[in-house]
Amino acid sequence: MPEDTTPPPAPQPDGPTPAPLNAAQLASLSKTEQICRIALKPDYLAQLTADAAEPPAEDDLTEAEIQALLTDCATVRDFSSRAAAATTAKTDYTDEEIDARAALMEIIRFIQARARVKHHAQRPTVLLDYGIGIDLLVSRSILEQYATAIHLKTATDILSKVTAAKRQALLDALAAYRAAQTNQTGGQSTATQLRTSRDTLLDQTVAGRMKIQFSADAEWPHTDPANHGIRMEFQLPANRPFIG
Repeated sequence: MPEDTTPPPAPQPDGPTPAPLNAAQLASLSKTEQICRIALKPDYLAQLTADAAEPPAEDDLTEAEIQALLTDCATVRDFSSRAAAATTAKTDYTDEEIDARAALMEIIRFIQARARVKHHAQRPTVLLDYGIGIDLLVSRSILEQYATAIHLKTATDILSKVTAAKRQALLDALAAYRAAQTNQTGGQSTATQLRTSRDTLLDQTVAGRMKIQFSADAEWPHTDPANHGIRMEFQLPANRPFIG
């Protein structure tokens, strides 16, 4: 038989995981959904839920609680899908930012070229006011700072072909560049919030599923061999109590 060269699966990161759900999370959801559906079988449900004739207790299990648990499982899947979409949107916004930066730099370079025409021979120190000789792409703050400074400079330093329309185009390009970063941050924030909500709710579904299992363990104890089949349905140990 040829040697299996399939690489092992990549390890899953600790803590909240990026969308989509990892294998362990999917398995947990599926297990919860399966046990909920088993618990909703009429014969089992009647034994698991509280007797209406008895005073209600804090740990009573109800049909509504089981149905709500199934809804929570669906919500976890929805949060994961939306987090994945938000993560993709963040990547798109990154591309948008690159395009916006290029458009802004195109206008800045045009104005810098006109500034050189006017000042290179007689007043070369003025070129610093236009960011000439400075790496404007070293950081976002530097680029935004000089774009604003160039707009202010051209209000009093009249350059050939740097019209009011060109100066407005500079402002518009700067605004588009800032908006692209806002959108990118918003996409990341949305994805993070959705993943946090997803993972919190996933933990709650595990707790809800274990409540059903503990209830089943009490109703069909392992000490009675006749309960073996039912315990298998609820994924309980055959020969010892369920401990979580």
